[in-house]
Amino acid sequence: MSLPKILKPKQNTKLKRFGRNNDGGYLVTEKSVINSKSLLSFGILDDVSFESDFIKLNKVDVHCYDHTVGKNFWKRKLYSDFGAGMYNFNFPFIINSFNRYFEFKKFFSDKSNILNIETIKNGSLTDIIKSNKLQHPSFLKIDIDGSEYRILEELIKLQSHFSALIIEFHDVDLNLKKICDFVENFQLTLTHTHPNNYGFLNHDNLPTVIECTFEKEPELVPGEIILPNKFDQPNDPSKKDYNLIFKTN
Repeated sequence: MSLPKILKPKQNTKLKRFGRNNDGGYLVTEKSVINSKSLLSFGILDDVSFESDFIKLNKVDVHCYDHTVGKNFWKRKLYSDFGAGMYNFNFPFIINSFNRYFEFKKFFSDKSNILNIETIKNGSLTDIIKSNKLQHPSFLKIDIDGSEYRILEELIKLQSHFSALIIEFHDVDLNLKKICDFVENFQLTLTHTHPNNYGFLNHDNLPTVIECTFEKEPELVPGEIILPNKFDQPNDPSKKDYNLIFKTN
């Protein structure tokens, strides 16, 4: 089965990777980062590599929201990762886990980077924009494991507030119409689509998780769009990336 044509970027753009290798890195043009006055990040877990790369290019206030990283999150994670690493004699895994911890703590030691232990739900986006008095346009990154569908209508309603949007769509095969309706009504330009190979392929070989980048004023370049982009990487490095196939009409 092919993805609908509306999910394929129509213009070639000068994309750059922000964030770490494999899972946690996303593609967007530098222009959209530079043009942003603030960064909203919904869903971070233990990885702030995207946000860290973002503020290296444009030092703005960063507002992160994730209900899973509460008081005991790192205690449980480090204990679990240390045990798993020792059991499997995987010492690089242990070192990587502790590095993530120190990167996380260092990032949020900056008072401009704010961590909110909150669940994103219907109405959250409206409340966040109003309560924080964010400078616009904001750059918005969303990876909230299926809850993105709860705020799609708000995204369309508030789209004038955003310079760019990076969003992961989950259970794509079950929500394809919702995704296509969103793209059709969202006026920012779709500049990149990438399958997340941590998600599985359904019985029609349709990727069940995709990452999409939308930009208000992307940096266009001549030439044909090539997917995967040269900066794309498989989210799960132990497996090959999925190939995207789009319908022709």
